[in-house]
Amino acid sequence: MTSAKAIPLVGTVGVPARYGGFETLAEQLCRHVSAKDVQFVVYCERSAYREDERSADFAGHRRIFLPLRANGVASMFHDALALIDAVFRRNADQVFIFGYSGAWILPVLKLLRPRVRYIVNVDGMEWRRDKFSTPARLLLKALEWCAARTASVVIADNNALAGLFRARYHSEPVVIAYGGDHTVLPAAPTVSNTAPQGHYLAIARIEPENNTETIIQGCIAADVPLVFIGNWKANAYGLALRERYGNAAGITLLDPIYGQADLAPWRAGAIGYIHGHSVGGTNPSLVEALFHTRRMVSFDCAFNRATLSGAGGYFTDADDLAALLRDGLPPIDDDELATLRATYRWDAIAARYLSLLKR
Repeated sequence: MTSAKAIPLVGTVGVPARYGGFETLAEQLCRHVSAKDVQFVVYCERSAYREDERSADFAGHRRIFLPLRANGVASMFHDALALIDAVFRRNADQVFIFGYSGAWILPVLKLLRPRVRYIVNVDGMEWRRDKFSTPARLLLKALEWCAARTASVVIADNNALAGLFRARYHSEPVVIAYGGDHTVLPAAPTVSNTAPQGHYLAIARIEPENNTETIIQGCIAADVPLVFIGNWKANAYGLALRERYGNAAGITLLDPIYGQADLAPWRAGAIGYIHGHSVGGTNPSLVEALFHTRRMVSFDCAFNRATLSGAGGYFTDADDLAALLRDGLPPIDDDELATLRATYRWDAIAARYLSLLKR
């Protein structure tokens, strides 16, 4: 019996997920797709895992650890090294690429290995993010162009994002979202003594385009308790906000929590979820929240409305948010919530990816 053809997964920190949405996607693909159907080869950042965590096997799939960082500028070289290994050493006939950090090398690979199928999930037009300088935005635009023009298949995780790509590059992306039901634990968690109840919850990277300060100000103005989980120490913006609001009444600012069991008490005690992302496609934290609350309020942008099919409440500034919170957020209708949850289940999403990879 012949073994399944290996398909490299390039562009993540690695599996199990310890960073963001791409890592979660890679992990869930490994967990939901049998290695007998497709053998994934996941390239990982070596320094992100302890030596005793660097087993070559993950859920029946394979991991390869690279010495370069998979984030920031270094990701351009991490991903390029992975692509070179995948195409020339492992002779892959298709490669699944997360993001476009390594897209600068795709035109060369396409020239040298034209029969390889390069599948690129383009994420969410990173150059639109406020945190990047003008030179960084120009570089990201160039990388996006390389990905869009040379990829065999472009995947967008959101209909609104697909529309932007369609208009910008006159090509038709395949739309496949993220899942969120991996956050539902087998047994309902007991709310711990350290996790308050009756709060609104926000989980995000602490960046201006995620409207972090707007969320805090809106909750203070509405006099409702907020628990905000994020990487406050990662940049000057986060440190300044923590200094400014860390002791504000009703505001609890927590460092990142990645383990689902550790997040569970905070989710179980929340009466609603506030989502401030303004850039990107389907933000994983928003999809995950659908499986833990019926009360959602999101920043008003095309991406969030597309993800939720218009369900929940929407705000554009702190005053909007405060008014919504004072009035009390109405729950999402049962049928609407059931439809949304069915859309973002990993078994269905993995099946779509498997179909695409085997096509």
